[in-house]
Amino acid sequence: MQVHIWRMRGKKKRTEDYEKFGRQVTLPALKKIPGCLGAHFMKVFEARKPEYLWVVLWQDEKSLEAARNNPAWKEQIKKFEAGKFYKTIPLELVCESLASFSATARTPKPRRVEKSEPVEEVEQPQAEHQAMPGPAVDGE
Repeated sequence: MQVHIWRMRGKKKRTEDYEKFGRQVTLPALKKIPGCLGAHFMKVFEARKPEYLWVVLWQDEKSLEAARNNPAWKEQIKKFEAGKFYKTIPLELVCESLASFSATARTPKPRRVEKSEPVEEVEQPQAEHQAMPGPAVDGE
């Protein structure tokens, strides 16, 4: 996997415009480019002046190179430059991922009801709705 990182110092008067541009233009453009696995648009908290990071994950080096030649990428770069959002030229790094992990949200397993425990029946309103199929219960 290739990781493409951009670090940019923005103009104070353009922060709202740039953040809107990142969310509404850049992220959707990246999402459409084959080989793009994900993108993170971040604002640096510790910075005294507006500073942003983009971390974009690419399937491999070929995907990143193909993206750079993709008309959608080139169009997005033109829009970015026309917006004059940055104070300094963005720093660009391309890294190879050597190892990683992703956390996934775990949902707790439903508690199993023992046969000896009484089960309360909940009265359902008689509204016009279709019953949802559910798991079979002993004795049905």
